Amino acid sequence: MKPMRVQIEVDELILPEIDLLAKNSHKSRYDLVNEILRKALRRESIEEKIKRHRESYEKYPQRPEEYEVWQDEQVWGDE
Repeated sequence: MKPMRVQIEVDELILPEIDLLAKNSHKSRYDLVNEILRKALRRESIEEKIKRHRESYEKYPQRPEEYEVWQDEQVWGDE
């Protein structure tokens, strides 16, 4: 993937932390910031999926007849 040049402003208190983390992880600032952004985007995507899943169950809750038929089939291991 071809990198695109983007200029961003970073809080002056964060930049030394980024540089230290990059140095300790043997990565360039560029690579570290890209990794952090990828992880944040992935986390946001997962959180959005969880939110939609939760909302769907709130909107259409599972009815007892959908799961009660399986109650006797469940093996708990301590019985």
